[in-house]
Amino acid sequence: MSKNYKIILLNLFFFFIFNVSYSEISYIEVNSKGKAATYDVALKKALKGAVSKVNGVTLKTDSVLEIIDKSLTTNEGSTSSLGRNLKENISEKTGGSIKSYEILNEYKDPNGLEVVEIRATVAKYVLSKTANRKRMAIVPFRINLNEISIYGKTGFDDAESLKKYLNQEFTSYFVQTRKFTILDREFDNEIKAELNSLENSGKIEDQVKIGQKLFADYMIVGRLDFLILEEIEKKFLTTEKILKKNMGTLNFSYRVIDVVTGQIKYSSKVNLEVDLKKQSQPLPYMFNLTAQNAGLEIMYAIYPVLVEKIEGDLLYLGQGGNQIKVDDVYSIYERTESKIKDSYTGETLGNVEKIVGKATIIESSSKFSVAQIIEQKYDLSEDFKSRKYMVKPIKEVKKTKRSNDKIKKKKKAIDQEW
Repeated sequence: MSKNYKIILLNLFFFFIFNVSYSEISYIEVNSKGKAATYDVALKKALKGAVSKVNGVTLKTDSVLEIIDKSLTTNEGSTSSLGRNLKENISEKTGGSIKSYEILNEYKDPNGLEVVEIRATVAKYVLSKTANRKRMAIVPFRINLNEISIYGKTGFDDAESLKKYLNQEFTSYFVQTRKFTILDREFDNEIKAELNSLENSGKIEDQVKIGQKLFADYMIVGRLDFLILEEIEKKFLTTEKILKKNMGTLNFSYRVIDVVTGQIKYSSKVNLEVDLKKQSQPLPYMFNLTAQNAGLEIMYAIYPVLVEKIEGDLLYLGQGGNQIKVDDVYSIYERTESKIKDSYTGETLGNVEKIVGKATIIESSSKFSVAQIIEQKYDLSEDFKSRKYMVKPIKEVKKTKRSNDKIKKKKKAIDQEW
């Protein structure tokens, strides 16, 4: 990959990060009060209170509070600078986060403490709607190198490549679901470098971006436990013909963790045994299948596919993307009000769901998909309401020739017995 091409990709990456996750600057006027033994510390507390009221607790807030601390020290002149110079100084040094402020009142309370009341205009960067989705971080996965064999070569030493393949496939899958804000930790160093460069910018918009980095609600962690790519030979006894085929076997375990509590929200494994046929890139192909299998299970655990609208025999589903494929058959479930409770813990495990029909996917786009009803126990459009119906894929069990022969033998034995 050429150097210029890498630069273009990196610029596109940062354009996506900062233009999708953020929208615009807004200014909020807020009153605040500070109380302390000295005037300058009371003012400092009032300014800090104003910033915290508007922006909450973020890295940027901490940065601004540090600047206020430094601007109100004896090195900066302290009390002697509490006029116009200090206002300009704080506005400049905080990159416009505190656009301006005025002192409304100042007095001593009955305990002799200085009280300063201010009205401040504070800049707030408004996040876009996409940044308000559930946030999920995909952490670089672990690799068990001792259990990796690529066409007879063991002791695979390029773990970083395997991690990148896996992470890229998982990131792509969850981004196109449009249900999560995906925080890919693979580019953390590049993001930090870009944020550092923004510190030298004089633009308020650039300054307020610093510290607005999103933190995850969920984190996906996983480990590639087992991976074998091999060529298998099968020799026919009746002829000298030898059949060769490439096979891939994979075992991947993963967890979805609630970042705040550390609770495991979901845990499962992906076990694959795949005929690679003429796949020119077997590793990306295997990892793509892994991401699809794991991603589908995680999606249905967190966001079941809901029926958002019914028109005649058509269902409009609130999910599109690569995992919803045309001609796939789905069961339609009605979510009842009857709840299931755990007898030991008393926790609600969910609502009773009953199958009320089947539907076939006839159209899929990035945002939604359309399914045609092929079976229904009653008219689903009657008394339709949001979140009443959901769909789940029907897993087809592929019958091999051997299993078909067994079924025929059992059927013949039963017929003879009768």
